[in-house]
Amino acid sequence: MPADAAPSFVWVPELCKPGGRLELPESEIRYLARVCRARAGDRVTVTDGRGWLASARLTPGRPLEAEIETLEHRPEDRRAVVLCGAPEGQRADWLVEKLAELGVSEFQPIDCEREAWERSAGRINRWQRLAVAALKQSRRCHLLQILDPLPLAEAISRLSEVATRWLADPGGTWAGGQRPDGRECIGLVGPASGLTSLERSQLSDLEFRRIRLSDARLRTETAALAWASWWSFGVLAAPAARPTSA
Repeated sequence: MPADAAPSFVWVPELCKPGGRLELPESEIRYLARVCRARAGDRVTVTDGRGWLASARLTPGRPLEAEIETLEHRPEDRRAVVLCGAPEGQRADWLVEKLAELGVSEFQPIDCEREAWERSAGRINRWQRLAVAALKQSRRCHLLQILDPLPLAEAISRLSEVATRWLADPGGTWAGGQRPDGRECIGLVGPASGLTSLERSQLSDLEFRRIRLSDARLRTETAALAWASWWSFGVLAAPAARPTSA
């Protein structure tokens, strides 16, 4: 690859075994040509967003293909799920992008008593594109899963029973004195208009621990990102799993 080229890290829906030829999506071909300035013969790193990571060499021809040379799997040892009420305006686009960069596993929009998410297939598709772009930028191999909005009670009923649960709350215990524990952590942030007293009481009954993320009141998207940053920092202290080759 040319010395001044950007690192080539691409996403594909499916990977094949070493020795196989991989046809790249048109969007990734444009990315390689325009952003990375990659050419036939260059090596690229490819992920399917499900933990598989491959080293491949670009082969000549149209459409551009890649020959898989090595393949390894990196398990997702620690998972974070963010449940988030609707923020103001279009701020969720920025939130999705940053959650993906920080390595959050799932983003679950939640409808609360005071505010519900606007239903839009176009918005979900845009978020998925942003998540893929953030995956490549951060060079991760686990893609942020974006779920359709659900009522708060239904979303909680689907959560893992063994996951630790946290509620972003200005009146909670200061985050600086705590660390995320357990293999899976759930962070819940209310909508821009806030949670009702009944919703807060229900969350307390469901063992959501209140956590204070700042010395001031945060916007919904800022609180969700602050929680994800706190979780991501805590993950750095956990031992990394060894990758497995295929």
